Amino acid sequence: MTIKTWLAVATVVVAALCALPLLTVVADTTAASACGPTAAGGSGRVVLREHPGPVGKWTSSQVDNAATIVAVGRHEQIPPRGWVIAVATAMTESRLINTSEVTDHDSIGLFQQRPSQGWGTPEQLVDPVYVSNKFYTVLQKVKGWPTLPLTEAAQTVQRSAFPDRYADYEADAETVVTAVTSGDALAISGGRDQCVSVCTAATSSSDGDRSSCVGVSTVFDRAKTWLTAWPGGGPVPYLSSNVPGDLLHGYRRDCSGYVSMALGLSGPGLTTVDLAEQSARIAKAELRPGDLMINPDTDLRGHVVLFAGWVDASMNRYYGYEQTGSGGTHYRSIPYPYFGTYPMTPYRARPS
Repeated sequence: MTIKTWLAVATVVVAALCALPLLTVVADTTAASACGPTAAGGSGRVVLREHPGPVGKWTSSQVDNAATIVAVGRHEQIPPRGWVIAVATAMTESRLINTSEVTDHDSIGLFQQRPSQGWGTPEQLVDPVYVSNKFYTVLQKVKGWPTLPLTEAAQTVQRSAFPDRYADYEADAETVVTAVTSGDALAISGGRDQCVSVCTAATSSSDGDRSSCVGVSTVFDRAKTWLTAWPGGGPVPYLSSNVPGDLLHGYRRDCSGYVSMALGLSGPGLTTVDLAEQSARIAKAELRPGDLMINPDTDLRGHVVLFAGWVDASMNRYYGYEQTGSGGTHYRSIPYPYFGTYPMTPYRARPS
C-alpha cells in the first residue's frame, strides 16, 4: 500500500500497543471492563481521525494538514515526540497553511522549505506528504533528537533565522496532535480507575524485566505502600533529609526519594535534577502510566510526580502519585501539567 492510499483511509491506526491483557492501577475489576473493546479487545490502538475539525485557534484545514504530518510520521515509525516537533515547526513556518506563494527568497509549503537549498522541486514542496517525509528524514539524522528541546531539534532541521520561535508553538502542537489521535486505550471515560497496558516500560522491577506486566504493577504496588506506611496507617510525612534516621526503608521522604523508591532505584534516592537527567523528555500525547512529570529545579524548588494515567479522554487531568510538604504521600487527580501555574514537563525514565 502506498502512503497516499494509506492516508486516504478514513480511520487509520497510528500507534499499536501490544495485544495483551490489561492491568489496573488499583485492584478493581470494574476498571478493566471499563476499558471496553478498544483497549481490551485485542488491538489496543490509538486511531487517527482524518477530519478532526477545528482545534482552538486552528481551523479544520490547518488541523487536517497537521493530521497528515502525524500520519506520515506514524507510517515512517517516528515516535510521537517527532510528530509534535514536526507540527510545531509547520505551525511556526506556515501556520499550517500549505501555500504555493513564494516568501522569504523561495520558501514555500507547510515547512517553508526552499528548492534552492535542495529540499525538492516547487511542485514537491507543496505536497504535504512529501515535505513531511523530508522533515522526518532530516530530523532522524539529528543526534539524540528525541531528548533535545523542541526548538533545538527543529532548528537543526530548518536552520531558521529565528530559531527561538519554534518553542512558542510546542503547547499548541501537543494539543493538536492529541486532537487528531483518538481511541487511546489509556484514556477512559467516567472517572474510573485507569487502565495500564502491560506494554508500558517500567524503569525498574523486582524481576529485572523492565517491560513486563510484573514490572509495571510492581512500580505502582511500591508507590501505594507509602499511602498507609506511617505508624497508625497514615501517609508518610514529607521530609527532605539524607540522615539515616530520617529515611524510610532506606529512602528519603521527599518527592524524588519517593519516586526513586517506587521505580526501584537505589536509596536514598535521586534528586529531581538527576531523575530528569536520566530520563528522556517526551510529548504530552506520549504519556503512559509509569512515566514522570518533572520540574527539575534546584534548592527544593523542583518536584516530580509518578504519572498513573489520564482521568478521561480530554487529557486535561491525570492521576498521580506524589510526595508533598502538604500531606505527605498522595494519590490524586492533578490538572495537567500541575496545580496553578507551576511548570511540569513529561519525561520517560531510561532503563538502567
